[in-house]
Amino acid sequence: MIYILAGDVRSGKTSALQEWVDTWDTVKGIICPDGHDNLRYLYNIETQEKHSFQRLKEEDNTVSVGKFHFLEDTFKLANYILVRSFEEGNFDFLVLDELGKLELEGKGLHQAANYIIGNYQSNDNQNLLLVVRTNLVKDIIAHYGIRSFQIVASETLP
Repeated sequence: MIYILAGDVRSGKTSALQEWVDTWDTVKGIICPDGHDNLRYLYNIETQEKHSFQRLKEEDNTVSVGKFHFLEDTFKLANYILVRSFEEGNFDFLVLDELGKLELEGKGLHQAANYIIGNYQSNDNQNLLLVVRTNLVKDIIAHYGIRSFQIVASETLP
């Protein structure tokens, strides 16, 4: 099943995910929580490794969306982690946090999302959990051609 965790900006989607991840045995993928400096970092769920991700200002190696600036190399790493995890299988849930404006432009996590969603075959043992802002859900569904899905809120994670 493809689950879409929908919520507004700063509504606690990633915080809820951090707590939820511990309730399942085999969750892989990435989440992007805020660090102590209030800048987002990339967190590999499987290895529990943290990687620098957000910058305060635009730099040569950043991708910007609105007032946020993210390291291009970290996006490359995130895409690699997601595709590798998908190909290895052995997961109850594969988490992609978050699909948004960059992905709709073919940037950010688009490479991994497009590959994973395009090759995913629904079954009872492996699920995808896509994190999407509420106002972009319809656009993401159309962009990736998602036909079968269930929308969940932070408090109703599976």
